[in-house]
Amino acid sequence: MPERASAKTAGAGRRAIKYINLNQLRSFFAVAEHRSFTRAARHLNIGQPTITTQVRALEERYGVELFQRLPGKIALSETGDALLAIVRPLFELEAQAVALMEARGGAVVGTLRVGSVGPFFVMRLLAAMQGAHPTLTISLKTSNSDEILRDVLDGRIDVAVVGDVSPDTRLSAVPLRRQPIVVFVNRKHPWSRRKQIGLQDVHGQPMVTREQGSRTRDVFEGALFKAKIKPRVVMEVPREAMREAVAEGLGFGILSEAELTPDPRFKALRIADADAATEAFAVCLQNRRAIRSISAFMDIAARARS
Repeated sequence: MPERASAKTAGAGRRAIKYINLNQLRSFFAVAEHRSFTRAARHLNIGQPTITTQVRALEERYGVELFQRLPGKIALSETGDALLAIVRPLFELEAQAVALMEARGGAVVGTLRVGSVGPFFVMRLLAAMQGAHPTLTISLKTSNSDEILRDVLDGRIDVAVVGDVSPDTRLSAVPLRRQPIVVFVNRKHPWSRRKQIGLQDVHGQPMVTREQGSRTRDVFEGALFKAKIKPRVVMEVPREAMREAVAEGLGFGILSEAELTPDPRFKALRIADADAATEAFAVCLQNRRAIRSISAFMDIAARARS
């Protein structure tokens, strides 16, 4: 009798192993990343009813709400946002494990998530990647440097091409090329008959500027501040909107030379008295540099520089 009691006591002392259903967690992660059940299902190559059921089962199992279902969209709840921060490293490690195993087979496969400040900077690299690794799928996001860098640091993007990069031990960076900043105006502007201007020319003139986070804007504003020049900013907009605003005659704009693609509506003017330029860099997280697809991209970027 004492022996039976002792065995029962020993069994009661064992701690139950806690686990979470990884398929349900993967479905949650996909929906959280894509902010859509439809896109998440497409990404995971499963039916939408399946992914909806798995997320609902996860919520019901723990009695929490992970998403707020709003008309026409979904948003992460406070709990969902906290869970996303926890599980993102888990699935990044899973991706690294898959990449390691695939690398043993010699081919670079899967999806490489690329970010860039504009398609003009990155397309030559992507063409080289596609030619060298035709089994690799590439997705591309474009935005300003600050947003793209945040995506790299948060693991939402694998590699990126961005403007000037501040020293950061978390990042591996490869310099690509230096691009002068040019002023551009529409063809009816008085400056359109000129080939270059001085900074003094823009003092007090209407300007359409880039949004906060643009490296081109930061460098140009630095040159203006140093020369004590102040244009009259009439609008702050993203790159493509700036082009259209300049085309409508709302003011002059600025772009790096590579960004100003040929367009009969515009005239580009070099800045004669200021060394205003940005340098493009290929970047990735240092701790993900060894992943085969990321390594291949960074190697191609390094060869493009030489």
